[in-house]
Amino acid sequence: MNKKSVEQLLMEIEDFSRARKLSKREMSQLLGIPYNTLQKWFQKGKGKRHPSPAYVERIKQLLESQKETDTYWKDLWIKILKWWETQHHFSTVKELADEIGWDAQNLNNHLQNKDMPPKLVVEKIAKTIGFDIPSLDFMLKEAQRRTEKVKHLLLFVEEELGWFRDSSKEARDIFRKNLDLVDVGYISSLLTMLGDEDKFKRWLTLTTNRFNFFKKKGERNEKGSY
Repeated sequence: MNKKSVEQLLMEIEDFSRARKLSKREMSQLLGIPYNTLQKWFQKGKGKRHPSPAYVERIKQLLESQKETDTYWKDLWIKILKWWETQHHFSTVKELADEIGWDAQNLNNHLQNKDMPPKLVVEKIAKTIGFDIPSLDFMLKEAQRRTEKVKHLLLFVEEELGWFRDSSKEARDIFRKNLDLVDVGYISSLLTMLGDEDKFKRWLTLTTNRFNFFKKKGERNEKGSY
């Protein structure tokens, strides 16, 4: 791969991380590459280095797998939008929302604006109306990729939380002020329940909590959202 192609690839991975609001450190963890190594790829001047052929291949695989995944779900959402314009089974958005167990207002906004909701919602709608969803092989590959991503994110989170653990009360007060502990509890509970399928299914049936993206209490969606 020539120098120009490598530079183009680095621009693509930078766009990828920017679109997903990933820091350079998070990107290095996602790729399984030392942070200092990745950092040098984006330096200017004498300190700049280019990725090795092995790392180039790793970047290409990540970008390609993401493109395939994104394209599939976007195409499926377009099919759902076309179906919604002509279907007669559901009289209102609320009926469809109740059927899939999601908030009617959020679903209505996505249908009107035509922007894709979370993939879990797209999958539930597709199953409800009989559209094909990714094959088992596709889903297993996706599960493996996302598991690796979660593992790297947890390593990153542990490092950041360790700083607060060893810091002062004042630092932890800032943590408490800026993070909604209900949302923190939801994430913690979800991670724990995912460790056992039976417990997870019971938890999913009984829990009324949903992640609210650290909104202030007055801005919370009472019905919850994915």
